[in-house]
Amino acid sequence: MVNLFQRNLFQRNIILFYIIGSLMWARFYIPVLALFYVASQVPIEQFAVIMGVFSLTILLFEVPSGVVADIIGKKKTLMIARFAYVIELFLVAFFNGFWIFFIAKIISGFAVSLSSGADDALLYDTLKKLKIEHKHKEIYGKFHMIMNVSMAVFFIAGSILFTINPKLPAIISIPFAFVGFILTFLLEEPFQSNKQLSIKSSMLHFKEGWTYFKNHKYVKYLVLYSFPVYLIIHALMSMSSAYLKEIQIPISVIGLIAFISSMIIAYASKKANQIEEYLGEAKTLRAIQVLAGVGVFFCALMIPFAGAALYMFIPFVSGFFVVIINHYMNAHIESSHRATMLSIKNMFDNLAFFLFFPIIGYLIKFKSMQFSFLSLGIFFVVWVFLLHLYARNKNFKEVCK
Repeated sequence: MVNLFQRNLFQRNIILFYIIGSLMWARFYIPVLALFYVASQVPIEQFAVIMGVFSLTILLFEVPSGVVADIIGKKKTLMIARFAYVIELFLVAFFNGFWIFFIAKIISGFAVSLSSGADDALLYDTLKKLKIEHKHKEIYGKFHMIMNVSMAVFFIAGSILFTINPKLPAIISIPFAFVGFILTFLLEEPFQSNKQLSIKSSMLHFKEGWTYFKNHKYVKYLVLYSFPVYLIIHALMSMSSAYLKEIQIPISVIGLIAFISSMIIAYASKKANQIEEYLGEAKTLRAIQVLAGVGVFFCALMIPFAGAALYMFIPFVSGFFVVIINHYMNAHIESSHRATMLSIKNMFDNLAFFLFFPIIGYLIKFKSMQFSFLSLGIFFVVWVFLLHLYARNKNFKEVCK
């Protein structure tokens, strides 16, 4: 039973999630990410390799970090992750070259793996403790909306700062991340684990979690579903500044486009709950696939200037997809395995990025950006078709409804 004092602490968790989420994404260099790397003496093909290694790092640490979060607590895990973010920002802000950025991105990958499952799990557990988990889609959508509205403001400033000094966007980001790290101390852990962290307990928890994953048909389907959608969203958004420059958009305008992009993500996140309730689960999942496919093929047209408008399919899918897939995963997972299951899902997402993003980068260098995006679109269509056949198997009837 939650008393009034505890209820206030858990309600404060929700407010802190909104604030910390905004602060941790105050990364002013994101709208010019690829150009920021190039300006820091990291060519585009090396940028693609580093981003691939970033995903590999997440891939390697994702599940172990979820196990750790379930054992030592989500709050402690988030504290470690957010301190690592501060270190990463310091490195990219004050140093140049492939190896510094390589190390910084490994640190970032470690931080992402720690925070991804723990963050979502702590929010859902908070709602469960307050007995309002049925509001998860609405609250997570609002969280994502607030975060992206904040990002929009940061992003429009980021491209302007970049034109003044390429390092300035990263330098300005540091104090925001540090305040986010400090505020993490104020979070309240909803469910205390009675397990002790050790190699034996971690291996046992992972074994239990993996068995849970293998036996849960719907969760397995969602993981396979997420794989190519995540790849399209993150590949195109990571390459967005290079893409916009390729279609003749001035660098000074890229910040404005990033602002609009973040506002679209915020709008899609806010409306995701209403759209999902209107369409139902099966149609919602199909709609996301259609929009993602249309988005990548539109970008592959490489239409000068107008291609910026066609790119906006991607941020809309991003905002809609994150809220929906997060809710569907959380709604079918027990609290004791929540962080581990979310980490397994994130592990597969990052496997996609690790395997294919460097290929995308090298196809851009040795062929063209248009050829690279077209290849990505064809891969997506093939994957969706095979997933459809998989879901129609008699053992997966519940996901075909």
